Amino acid sequence: MNAKMKAVLIGAFGHFGNPLKEIAEGDTARLAACAPAYPGEDMKRVAKIAESAGADLYEDYRAMLAREMPDIAIVSTRMDRIAPTAIDAASAGCHLICEKPLAIDCDSLEALYRTVKKNNVQLIGMLSMRSHAAFHAAREVYRSGKLGELAVANARKSYGWGTRPDWFGERAAYGGTIPWIGIHALDMIHFITGLRFKRVAAMHANLGHPDRPQCEDACALSLELANGALASISVDYFRPETAPSHGDDWARIVGSKGVLEANATRRACETIIRGEEPATLPLGGEVKIYASFLSALAEHKTCGDIQAPGDAFMLTYACLKAREAADTGRVLEIEDRDWD
Repeated sequence: MNAKMKAVLIGAFGHFGNPLKEIAEGDTARLAACAPAYPGEDMKRVAKIAESAGADLYEDYRAMLAREMPDIAIVSTRMDRIAPTAIDAASAGCHLICEKPLAIDCDSLEALYRTVKKNNVQLIGMLSMRSHAAFHAAREVYRSGKLGELAVANARKSYGWGTRPDWFGERAAYGGTIPWIGIHALDMIHFITGLRFKRVAAMHANLGHPDRPQCEDACALSLELANGALASISVDYFRPETAPSHGDDWARIVGSKGVLEANATRRACETIIRGEEPATLPLGGEVKIYASFLSALAEHKTCGDIQAPGDAFMLTYACLKAREAADTGRVLEIEDRDWD
C-alpha cells in the first residue's frame, strides 16, 4: 500500500472540519500539522483536533510548510488571508483545499491563479453545496435534457446570524456577504446547469445587524447566464433561531420542457416535466467531495467531475463582480475567463 499523503491545516475559521472529517475517514491522506494563518488567530478548536489526530501544532505556517513539506494544504481562515496564505502554500508545492471565496479582490485572485499554474498544483474550493444529494439529482435531471433549454434559475441561501466574529463588520477582512455566502447560490446554479454567468446587477444592505456595520445581511442578485437565461438569487442572515436547520439552501431550475426544485435542507428534489407526472426523486447519500479530490491526487489525476479545476476561481470572480455591481449600482459584464 502506498504511503498516505501528508496534509496540513492553515487557519482556524470556516469549514475546515469537512475536509478533515473525510481525511480521517479515508486512507489516502493524514493530518500531519496545523498552524494559524496570521498572528493571534484563535487556535483553541484546532488544537483539540490536532491533539486527537496526533498532528503537530506550529506557531508559524511558513515554518510548518518548510519542515513538513506536505502534499496538501487546507487553507481555512479569515477571508482576507485566504489568497496570500494559499499563494505561500502553492509556492511550497502543495495542492490546495481552500475556504471560499478564494480572494476578496481581483488582483489577489489573479495572483493566486498564476501561482497555482506556475507550480503545477491543483486547487478546489470548499463549495459545500456539492455534497448534497438533492443538487446531484437536480444536475442529473437537467443534464439529461428532460427539462429542455434553461430559461430561468432561482437560488436562495439563508443563514441564521448566530455568533459572528468582530471582523465580520470590517469589509477589509470580511470581503462581503455576496462572496462569502452568495458564492454558494451561484454554485448551485452553475453545478446543476454547467452554465457560467455573463452579466450581473445586485443590491446589498445591512438592515438588522448594526453591530457589524460593513456586513451585509440582505443581498439580491439578477444575472444573465451564458445561454441568455436569467437568474435571481437571494442571500440573507435572517433565518430564525427556531428554524429546524442553520441554513436554507434551495434552487429552482426552469427549462423549456419542465421545472425542478432542489432543497438541500429538506433533502428533496422534485420535478414537473411535460408529458410526465410530477415526481419526487430518490436521493442517495451525502457526496464526499474532498475524498474524491484526494483520490484523484493519489492517482496523479486532475480533480474529478464533482469540481472542475477552475470552478472555485470562476465563482469567486463572478461574486467579486456581483459585489462591485452592488457597491456601484451598475450592471456589470462578467468576463468569460479560462480559469482551468
